[in-house]
Amino acid sequence: MLENRGPELWTCSVPLSLAGAQIGTRMTVVRLTDGGLVLIAPVEIDEELAAELSGLGEVRALIAPNRFHHFYFLAAAQRYPEAACFLAEGAGAKIGTRPAGSADLTETPPDLWRGSLEQIPLQGAPLTNEVIFFHAASRTLILTDLCFNFDPAPGGWTGVFLWLAGARGRLAVSRLMRSGFKDRPRLRDSIARILEWDFEKLIVAHGRVIEGDAKARFAAATRDL
Repeated sequence: MLENRGPELWTCSVPLSLAGAQIGTRMTVVRLTDGGLVLIAPVEIDEELAAELSGLGEVRALIAPNRFHHFYFLAAAQRYPEAACFLAEGAGAKIGTRPAGSADLTETPPDLWRGSLEQIPLQGAPLTNEVIFFHAASRTLILTDLCFNFDPAPGGWTGVFLWLAGARGRLAVSRLMRSGFKDRPRLRDSIARILEWDFEKLIVAHGRVIEGDAKARFAAATRDL
């Protein structure tokens, strides 16, 4: 179930239907310098996946990276009660029961993953309050909903849905995301900071992982924001 994406980096992709469209979703797993694991946007973790994770290391942290990717967060927190929980702004209210001792994600990486992951909260986008991550060891940008990447374009209703969403056949910022942008200057400042990172790969929660030339494609997808 886990796919290696580079040094100390894995993903787990699972099915997800939205309005009848098959858009899938993805969890990212980062192994820290001390061998512990960070799970970004946890998916449903069954015994098989738990065994695979155990083979990589101990789960030390769980991250809800925006206000939409929270559905399996509490279940993950119950499975890994010793793991520290970190939430994007507003995610706690969506979860309903905020895990005890959980912390908010800020501009500054916590000591737990400092040196392994960098992060930037996406400003001016309160619909999601997404936090963007960069894994320097693998030169990978980690997004959640800021961009979809359905390239090549799927057919059927999923293709129609993505066309309506403005995210069919390319790396793109969907119309839903765009509708939630409230402060374009602050948003553009966040995008400029993201582009300062030296990344060549890009992980999205919905669509295909980009294995090369990701910086140029991300710059093109966000140029009109």
